Amino acid sequence: MTVHVVGAGLAGLSCALAAADAGLDVVLHESAGQAGGRCRSWRDAAIGEVIDNGTHMFLGGNHTLFSYLRRIGALDRLTAAPLLFPMIDLADGRRWTATPLRLLPSLLSSIRRSRTGTDTDIASLFGSSRNYRRFWEPIILSVMNTPAEDASVKVFREVLVRTLWRGMGASRPFMARTSLPATFIQPAQAALPAAGIALHLNHPLRHLERSAGRAVELSFDDGVQRIGPRDHVVLAVPWVVAASLLPGLPVLPASPIVNAHFRIAEAPRTLPSAGFAGLLGGTAQWMFLRGSVLSVTVSAAAGLVDRPADDIRDQLWSDVSRALDIGDRPLAARVIKEKRATLFHSPAVEAARPRTRAGDNLFLAGDWTATGLPCTLEGSILSGKIAADALLSSIAGPP
Repeated sequence: MTVHVVGAGLAGLSCALAAADAGLDVVLHESAGQAGGRCRSWRDAAIGEVIDNGTHMFLGGNHTLFSYLRRIGALDRLTAAPLLFPMIDLADGRRWTATPLRLLPSLLSSIRRSRTGTDTDIASLFGSSRNYRRFWEPIILSVMNTPAEDASVKVFREVLVRTLWRGMGASRPFMARTSLPATFIQPAQAALPAAGIALHLNHPLRHLERSAGRAVELSFDDGVQRIGPRDHVVLAVPWVVAASLLPGLPVLPASPIVNAHFRIAEAPRTLPSAGFAGLLGGTAQWMFLRGSVLSVTVSAAAGLVDRPADDIRDQLWSDVSRALDIGDRPLAARVIKEKRATLFHSPAVEAARPRTRAGDNLFLAGDWTATGLPCTLEGSILSGKIAADALLSSIAGPP
């Protein structure tokens, strides 16, 4: 019995390790020349430093993520941040520190009104309360990558259930100490041989043949892999790739993210000690400092992503320089556009997300599947675990 996992991003790595740990033979196929999928970084020639394609923050309640890091021996590659969120209003220069746990009661009263069994958008619950405008709206935007007036209450509530509602430990922010691949990918890839997992890089799947509800053949550039009667297949690929292999998958609209990385001469004296801050009243939404690189994130960036990179660079640097009172230009800059960064997490899209089982021996994994969470690193890793658990249950048969 062999499990063929197609895609060595976070979802595929998570699934492959879980299946191998359960005693199954696993083969991992990856189209690129390296594992990691969209969890990637590189040494940028202009910046002169290693930059991630995007900046991510994790919370202590992301239990699947922490379990995965524990499995690959990488827990020490995260660094904790204070449970405080510095905020800066570009319109009037005001600064304050938001404490999520203190603001939680005002959020709870709004969220509880949505417990009717019907999903709805988040903004309709809040109106224009001060706490909503000054903290919850930018948090919702970053977590959901969808404007609050369109975003699913059901999904955001699940995030809260796993984090803020469980107290301080589950709410504490963490960030990768160095790069995303050094934290999540390289240790996992190093763990594959000991787990008995064969990894084939530069091995794109071109066609998936199905018959009578079963996957029966995988066609790669170097030949056809026949799927035996006891073998299983997990497609752990982005939705666009899965849709090309499995006609009939529901259409899942995407939402873009724009990131900009600026190399600066020295750390700004006005940057909060936490090393990050939320920005209101401009285009930039969150900024993070790591070494000499100041990174800016814009979520739900549909109105920005198609603009020229130079225009985006200038606009975001204008916001940063106003927030931090920096007069000098950056030493170098790089703008990164992720047009299909995540799903557009509306109630309609949430209802359409497919479940992991797609056939008798065929399973889906990826942050776009029905995990109940938004498309985050936690959601990606969880999707791999869900696929592995479903696969193992199908092997075990009915109780």
